Formats: sequence, C-alpha cells, structure tokens
Amino acid sequence: MVKFSNKPNVRGIRAVAEDTDYKSRIIGRQGRLLAGLINTRAVGMVYGLIIAFVFGLIIPLLVVLLGGK
Repeated sequence: MVKFSNKPNVRGIRAVAEDTDYKSRIIGRQGRLLAGLINTRAVGMVYGLIIAFVFGLIIPLLVVLLGGK
C-alpha cells in the first residue's frame, strides 16, 4: 500500500532553492567580472604600452647617456 502525505517536502524544496540561489550568484558575479574587464581594457593597454616604452627605450637611453657599459 502506498502512503500519501499532504506535507510538503520542505527539505527538497530548500535544497533546490539554495542551489538556484548559488547558481544565480555565480552567474551575476561572472557578469560583473566581465563588465569590469571590458571597462578597463583600454586603460590597461595604455599602461602596458607606457611601461613597455619605459623599459624598452627610456632606461637603455639613460644608461647610454650616463656612461654605462
């Protein structure tokens, strides 16, 4: 004989709700991270070019002008 219950499966509902909440937070965090990367990529490229210019041209030029080996 099969027993039927009118009590809801609270444990199962809670587990599904927590899993859905966790996944939605992960998706939101990934979206915010991607948006931040897109907003800062131009500035990052400019900083990288400036640093490459300093290390590649300015420092060797200073070494030559100041009598380095």
